[in-house]
Amino acid sequence: MKNLGASIGRKKSDPFKVKRVQKILQKIFPLLLVVGILMSIAIFLVTRSGTTTYVNYILSGTSLRSTNDRVNILLLGIAGGTHDGTNLTDTIMVASYNLKTNEIFLFSLPRDLWLPALRTKANVVYQSGLNQNNGLGFAKTVFGNILGIPIHYALRVDFRGFVSAVDAIEGIEVLVENPFNDYLYPIQGKENDLCGNNQKEMDFNEEEAKKLNIEPGKRQVLVLADGAIATDSAEEDKGVKYFSCRYERISFDKGPTQMSGAVALAFVRSRHGTNGEGSDFARSKRQQKVIEAVRNKVLSLETLASPQKLADLIGVLGKSIDTDISVKETIDFYKLSKKLEKTYNFVLDDSYRLGLPDDRKSLLVHPSAANYGGAYVLIAQDDDFSIVQGYVRKVLLGEISEYDATASARTR
Repeated sequence: MKNLGASIGRKKSDPFKVKRVQKILQKIFPLLLVVGILMSIAIFLVTRSGTTTYVNYILSGTSLRSTNDRVNILLLGIAGGTHDGTNLTDTIMVASYNLKTNEIFLFSLPRDLWLPALRTKANVVYQSGLNQNNGLGFAKTVFGNILGIPIHYALRVDFRGFVSAVDAIEGIEVLVENPFNDYLYPIQGKENDLCGNNQKEMDFNEEEAKKLNIEPGKRQVLVLADGAIATDSAEEDKGVKYFSCRYERISFDKGPTQMSGAVALAFVRSRHGTNGEGSDFARSKRQQKVIEAVRNKVLSLETLASPQKLADLIGVLGKSIDTDISVKETIDFYKLSKKLEKTYNFVLDDSYRLGLPDDRKSLLVHPSAANYGGAYVLIAQDDDFSIVQGYVRKVLLGEISEYDATASARTR
């Protein structure tokens, strides 16, 4: 009995085992930091919301490439999958970090922004670059030219990677404080489903075309069961009306909820929740909960003690992320992130703004879809994006504040 007790005592306080565990943790800790940072970026991107918390894990630095004491990084999010358009970017953001003030300025660009020089939308840029074996490089050049600033780094995250990463750590538990339903959640794989509508070629005269907001002449259109023509399916409200089969209802009850990757993705991406959960603010609170749950699970003893979970997690992220940020630079970003003082968010869209030249009321405008093949687009009021560039320059110089931008939008 005495020997058994001594054996138990040694197991509880064996210094050799403690040291071995410490050495293992020291070796994998830098890798875990990288995993944590990339997971944070992935969650930030899939929410498609301009909140501030998650950029804190990305930027800050003195040893990184910069111009005029600023480090600029392009953040892209794609849906992934095997359907057409798998590399179209749903999320396009540029974060500019001021090395002197330790502040980040985050600019969100609409995926429907029309680029005259390329004769296409902004969401096609990354795919076009991939066709030239230069997806990130081409995207950095194009979006840098739009904003008028050099872009030093880029990161593209596949939303599927987020789902697989959460599943690799066997899910997360999230406290749902506010229950809600979302009746308009998009069904993956049904983005182009015709929902029983028929595609037909018809000939439209000028009067008919004007009523339908399309170009006159022969063109392919979708005819509904009642004979109506679905011409504005790119607009969300019309799209729901004409193509209801593309959407499903999701719901979340109040209380602790165990979430798989797919459920967590729906929780942070839902944009039409009832009970006040359809706002940017509500979505921000949800993504805060998920980021905290993922971080806690990744750094938990349960995960750290499982080589298989770590291997699965690293493997998943490696397949779902495209970046020109090296591992060393990622760790440098993390080490310097605590210096970050504040993050400012600016959305480049068609909302009302003050202080623009030539009495302009907005950075972008929504033109007639008939001039763009019936597609919904936003265009700059000058082909060289000089007004957008001037606005960005004023923001970075501190001449336009985040409050000024949001306040002016509210006066519309």
